[in-house]
Amino acid sequence: MPQPTAEVVDADGHVLEPMSAWDRFLDPRHRQYTPRIVRNDWGLDTVYVGDQEIVTAPLGLLGTPGSHMDETDPTKKIPWEQAHRGGFDPVERLRDMDLEGIDVAVLYPSLGLNFWGIDDSAAAVALARAYNDWLADYCASAPRRLVGAAMLPFQDPAGAVAELERAARELRFPAAFVRPNPCRGRHLGDPAFEPVWAAAEALGVTIGVHEGSSNVIRTLGADRLFNPLLLHAMSHPFEQMLACATLMITGAMERHPDLHFVFLESGGAWAPYWMWRLDEQVHGFGRYAPEMKRKPSEYFRRQCWVSFESDEASLPALLPHIGERRVVWGSDYPHHDATFPGAVDKLRAAVGELPPSTRRGLLGDNARTLYRLPG
Repeated sequence: MPQPTAEVVDADGHVLEPMSAWDRFLDPRHRQYTPRIVRNDWGLDTVYVGDQEIVTAPLGLLGTPGSHMDETDPTKKIPWEQAHRGGFDPVERLRDMDLEGIDVAVLYPSLGLNFWGIDDSAAAVALARAYNDWLADYCASAPRRLVGAAMLPFQDPAGAVAELERAARELRFPAAFVRPNPCRGRHLGDPAFEPVWAAAEALGVTIGVHEGSSNVIRTLGADRLFNPLLLHAMSHPFEQMLACATLMITGAMERHPDLHFVFLESGGAWAPYWMWRLDEQVHGFGRYAPEMKRKPSEYFRRQCWVSFESDEASLPALLPHIGERRVVWGSDYPHHDATFPGAVDKLRAAVGELPPSTRRGLLGDNARTLYRLPG
């Protein structure tokens, strides 16, 4: 008899938040925090929350697979509302998932990635709640196929715990996301965030660490040369490396051994080198990290995952060093650098020579374990 086709789980898809979402889901008492987009003569869009700039980019291109963010012709920089429909509309997204052969997609924001940089704690709390309610409505079209990752307002740690509990218990989200960058001057290992990690562990919520390019949130390397090509290439993996090490060195992973972390959209080739490098440093500098009781590589093998791109050529060679059960894949759909259609075809080609159990893990089983998704 023919063998059943392996399930495909996209561990890192994205939604595109329509501006109408804030009219529908933002508490009327907080209308002053409604995000707004202002477009300039060069076709660049600036998102404001109140008077604070959150991000400036050609937003329509950001949400259109295959587009080029360095497009110089302002007439080709489409408005946000004209970006790829599946990002806004769950019915269209499900059609695209069927076309690709994706069974389940775990969903992260687009504009909302930049809310990490909001200065006003009350605004961050209100917008996180509104976003999560909109995302739950989006996922309701097919709750076994569309899976939400909650936004947490880390500007207010107590508010982040409250929203995490609401998202897990009421909205049934199995994951929440953080950025690897500092939030209002606090790194992810700051003691202020200890209640968030404790709540996530108790609730069985996976933490997705997700970077995003920003001209407002200062990323690693921005003080050297502000060049979008360099910063996009560098900030994603280097910020993830620093965040991963911070969570280990400050004892967050030691104190919360059942908490799952996944490091997303940065490729996966950094992981084996970084674990080797950190393990090596323990020999000479380990006393500077008294809360870290194990080698970094042991924490990674116990509770960390990393996502690869569908066409990342190093994947088969690096699996023995990472652990074949610690790797997932993400489409990045419908962002500009996503492959659509064809991401799953590329992925199958990349893993085609691996043993069947390894292929099943990479395609979907590993992501089910990571996010504790029901079978």
